[in-house]
Amino acid sequence: MNQEQRKRVILKLLESNEAISIHEIVSNCQVSEVTIRRDLALLEKKGMLKRIHGGAVRQTAISELFGFDNGLRQNKELKTEICRLASTFIEEGDTIYMDCGTTVYLLAQFLHRFKRLRVITNSLPVVSELISSPHIRVHLIGGVLDNARKALYGPTTQELLARYKADKAFIGAGGIKLSEGLSCHNEKEASITHRMAEYAEKVYLLCDSSKIEKPSYYNYSGISLIDFLVTDNKIDPSVLQMYRNEDVKVVTY
Repeated sequence: MNQEQRKRVILKLLESNEAISIHEIVSNCQVSEVTIRRDLALLEKKGMLKRIHGGAVRQTAISELFGFDNGLRQNKELKTEICRLASTFIEEGDTIYMDCGTTVYLLAQFLHRFKRLRVITNSLPVVSELISSPHIRVHLIGGVLDNARKALYGPTTQELLARYKADKAFIGAGGIKLSEGLSCHNEKEASITHRMAEYAEKVYLLCDSSKIEKPSYYNYSGISLIDFLVTDNKIDPSVLQMYRNEDVKVVTY
């Protein structure tokens, strides 16, 4: 069992138990205690749990930790400016995908000026923001509701997405690393975002600089999935140059 699989097992155990022991994790993962201790240290560093003697406890409920409202509060001003910039890439008559990320949600406030636009999304907050704009045709992709993320997921969502094509996809990420690609907090979110990117002509990753070169829990794609990385001007100049040296199109405000 590789590290990503072990992390999923650990977090799954914590979803149904407030505390878990190292022995319990070892039993589920069939690896050494030393390996599990390293995994726990990594997850603690990412704020996903708190280590205790002989095991780990929830830092907070996993759904709350990565819930929509919690994510929206983080770096909101930076995310808003990123979205203001991203909106300039949208043209009248476009069909666009918008995933359920909090950064992408903030893009919706800049869409009201358009007279002809089609938005395809699995995000309830995006729908709520756009419901007052009659000129924007919104397609809400059905599925199973995740209350914390305020979004729809599942096989139905994936099946319906396959029926649409878009000019542009605006997606978010829990983290991005040049050598590893895009990552997020859970597999179901990754599967929807990845499909949106696959079915779009151009893909714009909206990501504040705090997430750059800091991978998240679940890696789901190489960097080649995106056409543009839209971020803020607080990005480290050496990191920015590193990305541009690898022909990644980075746009900052």
